[in-house]
Amino acid sequence: MMSRSGFSPSVVARGLVLLVLLLVEFAVLEAGLRVYGSFEGTTTFQSLFTSDPDVGVRLRPGASIRYTTVEFTTDIAVNAQGVRDDEPIGPKPSGERRIVVLGDSLVLSVQVPLAQTFCENLERRLNARGGPDRWRVINGGVQGYGPVQEWFFFDKIAAAFQPDVVLIVAFVGNDAIEAADAEAALDAGHPLEDAQPQVNRLRRLVRSSIVLQSVRLRWDQLRGRVTTGTPERPLASYLADPPPIVSEGLGVSRRAFELIARRASGLGARTGLVLMPARFQTDDPDFGRLAAVVQEAGGELVRNSASDRFKAALEPIGAPEARSMVANPSPSPVAWMCWRRATKPSMSSSLRTA
Repeated sequence: MMSRSGFSPSVVARGLVLLVLLLVEFAVLEAGLRVYGSFEGTTTFQSLFTSDPDVGVRLRPGASIRYTTVEFTTDIAVNAQGVRDDEPIGPKPSGERRIVVLGDSLVLSVQVPLAQTFCENLERRLNARGGPDRWRVINGGVQGYGPVQEWFFFDKIAAAFQPDVVLIVAFVGNDAIEAADAEAALDAGHPLEDAQPQVNRLRRLVRSSIVLQSVRLRWDQLRGRVTTGTPERPLASYLADPPPIVSEGLGVSRRAFELIARRASGLGARTGLVLMPARFQTDDPDFGRLAAVVQEAGGELVRNSASDRFKAALEPIGAPEARSMVANPSPSPVAWMCWRRATKPSMSSSLRTA
């Protein structure tokens, strides 16, 4: 006998059994992966973040977690102002000078204790010089940020920290692609997630599931191969002949960083740029493996082309720039060099008036 829907009861029953089995398999796989705790989709890690209508996603003020993976265990605390710091950020006292460092996961550095982050290393190095002023380096890094999100965060949050110097750490490995994806938000002057509630809910669902994060990663890799001929979309920034989205993203990055520099200048602060490379730019075996994959797809990977393109794109801003050739471990030396350039009395007028 057929049901009103046109399916026999046995077909419906088999479908329900299959659905239940899939849900059970999904739950078992999700639980098994969470035991290892090595994904950013874990509930513990996601509790570090909160939605903000002016910024999009930011660190949740007052959050405190112990983040454990198969590789490391780190205690992460967020202060009342929403940055990774054990101390609150109040009005700047006399004799204190401040550096705000903007960036993504490279700046946030969840893999190491607070004392080992490059922001803390830079602060210790500056204060070891002695002198009448005490330096405070504020870690403004947020996981997943790109140039547009960094502008929103600085404009709405970090500008209130009364910086004397603003260091923008641009990760050349993916900032161009992420900036291109966020161009509409930059044009609108605010995050667009709230205007798309269904998409926003889907993103939160994906972020909350390790399995769905893995599926998204595979989807991104497939999309990268189809649209750019690379295993991952950000690798397009290193192609000898990159697709238009790369130049578009570089233009959006420049616009976002120019906005930061102007806002900083209005506060009496100077801006410096730090270009951080991808790991394969300093790792021969890793570069060889990726270059071979791209070559099979008909492309050519040029090792430092993303760094060169960023340098050329950001040159009109007029801010002092330093390039690191150490990938991921610690941008402290290059940040030090950039700080030295950004605090020279002979700073170019373009930076002072940007």
